[in-house]
Amino acid sequence: MTTLCEQLGELRGSPVRLLPWELPADGPFGMLISRDNEDVIIYQANTTKAHQAHIILHEIGHLISYDLAGERPAALSLRTCYSPAEERDAEVVASTIMRVALTVGRRAQRDGLEQPWRSSVYNSIVFDGG
Repeated sequence: MTTLCEQLGELRGSPVRLLPWELPADGPFGMLISRDNEDVIIYQANTTKAHQAHIILHEIGHLISYDLAGERPAALSLRTCYSPAEERDAEVVASTIMRVALTVGRRAQRDGLEQPWRSSVYNSIVFDGG
């Protein structure tokens, strides 16, 4: 996740920072805080690495949607403030990125390639836990 956010920040021209946080169980699992000079993704610290990855990818989905629409949120946006269409789009982005990452790994294993994903986004999603 760290590598993905670093690369996304470079492409967008402002850093995307990750912040694990012990969020209440009855609240959102993730939040996106957009500032003029950075975006911060807060994600549930008390869950599995796979769930954390999905939470982060979901919030990245919101960032990508903002970029495609040519807008940035003016203030703190909690997941509960998004429209159903925005939530759907963020879930589609998250699921698509995870599926591609897993597919690359399966194909590499099937074809007997030795770690073709080293120093890549795939490595950060599936192996690093970062």
